[in-house]
Amino acid sequence: MTPRMTAAPVPTTPGTETSSESAASRLSVTNAAAADVAGAFTTGGLPVVTRSANDRKKHSPAAAIINLVAHRELIKNLVLRDVKARYKQSALGISWAVLNPLLFSIIQTLILIYVLKQNNPGGIPAPVFAYFGTLVWNLFSTGLSGASESLVSNLNLITKIYFPREVFPFAAVAGKLVDFLFGLAGLLPLMLIFHVVPSVTIVAVAPLLVIQILFTTGLGLLFACANLFYRDVRHLIGLMITLWFYTIPVLYPLEKVPAHLRGWYLLNPMAILVDTGRRLAFQNGQGIHWPYLGLAAAVSLVAFFAGYAVFKTREPRFAEAV
Repeated sequence: MTPRMTAAPVPTTPGTETSSESAASRLSVTNAAAADVAGAFTTGGLPVVTRSANDRKKHSPAAAIINLVAHRELIKNLVLRDVKARYKQSALGISWAVLNPLLFSIIQTLILIYVLKQNNPGGIPAPVFAYFGTLVWNLFSTGLSGASESLVSNLNLITKIYFPREVFPFAAVAGKLVDFLFGLAGLLPLMLIFHVVPSVTIVAVAPLLVIQILFTTGLGLLFACANLFYRDVRHLIGLMITLWFYTIPVLYPLEKVPAHLRGWYLLNPMAILVDTGRRLAFQNGQGIHWPYLGLAAAVSLVAFFAGYAVFKTREPRFAEAV
């Protein structure tokens, strides 16, 4: 008899499944992966938006300080470029840093003496009173204007190479600080002419400048970002600065503000900074409103770090507005 031949079963080993088994396996893996992803990004059926740790670090207060220090050479070069360009081909050059506040303070002095009948507001001769207030105000107003326009005026650099864009607002404010320091030279002759002796507390004006720089830079970061996307912002800033000037004690002493409104008035950070600066420089720090000064310092810190965080959040979209 001829033996019956039977087909031996073909053993299956990993990687040799049938096509139906392979498809089923891939489908089960895909479903499992989808379930894992859904579980990772949903809680109770609602999507959860998360930010990576790196993103949070980039927008943190520490990152702002680190970037500022790391790019100090670039900021210094931008400041020098700004100052040179501002006074280039000018016959009087850097002297305008003194003449500008001096001419403006002359008008204010006439108003103080002949309109407000204030020859020595707060015990300070009117010319010295007006010049010091004008210097402090100019540092804020020109710094804010320059920072707001810093991105728009440097589009050629923004589109060519990459570096942290916040250096432009920083440099714009620092450039106005240079004008402020040169402008102090005009204060010395006025003090000699009107026999004004500075107080020993004048050294405490330096921390006030730090508070003001933080406040100015924080607002400048916000407005620089907004101005890049909406060019109407520059017109609003000009109007805002003009109106803001009348809400600080530059054209008049603080005592002219009605007593029942003075608390609200001093909530304005620039009002308390200008008034405190005068008291430290010429009145031995007498009559300083410390609670309002502390509030102004806190507002300045919040403005700076909030402005930095918003700026860095919007920075990836800058290319859309260029």
